[in-house]
Amino acid sequence: MSLFARFQASTPEEAARRRFAIWACAGLILFLPSWWLWGADLAAQILRPLAGLVMSLLGLTGRIDVSPQGDWSIGTRLTQAGQPFVYEMSATTLRRLLLGFPLVAAFMIAPPRTERPWRAAGVSIAVLSLMFALGVVAVVWGDVGPGLQPDAAAATAAQAVVGRFDQSAIPGVLVQIAVVGRYLALSIAPLLAAAMLWAMLNPAGFRTLVAEITE
Repeated sequence: MSLFARFQASTPEEAARRRFAIWACAGLILFLPSWWLWGADLAAQILRPLAGLVMSLLGLTGRIDVSPQGDWSIGTRLTQAGQPFVYEMSATTLRRLLLGFPLVAAFMIAPPRTERPWRAAGVSIAVLSLMFALGVVAVVWGDVGPGLQPDAAAATAAQAVVGRFDQSAIPGVLVQIAVVGRYLALSIAPLLAAAMLWAMLNPAGFRTLVAEITE
């Protein structure tokens, strides 16, 4: 048996999965570096008004100032010693929240492809844009929330990072939700969103890849 024969797919479904994996990996190699270095910063600027709107609806002021390095200064409704507290979010954090875009692009170019690529692109951009705005809010509250919890020891540890707030404590369960939301936004949310969008917008391709697994 030749070396190439050992790696030949035994079924059409296995061959389809291998083609998908190869194309998706090639897409990630192509898209990720350029997105991280240039595309994400441009996308963050374009999505800043949407992020500000979502922030204003979820307990923040909605004001965002941008530094020359691309960092965001996000206005909150919290105060420290009577002065408004401004949350600083680095450009690196913003890039992490935007990783869903190159991931879903890599999935979409991999065969089997959707028959309606422009519709898929439009829906993906809309969903990922909203997820980015919600992710920014989740990161802010996930960082400042522990400084508002009623547990004195935990609050003291959090205040060493963000400082002491003038506002009264909030229920501990809300703090835990905020912390978990921050973790999800910065870890699995981009990959999960990309995979779910691809599966919903390319159902025929999804069925092809999982056909042998589910049988």
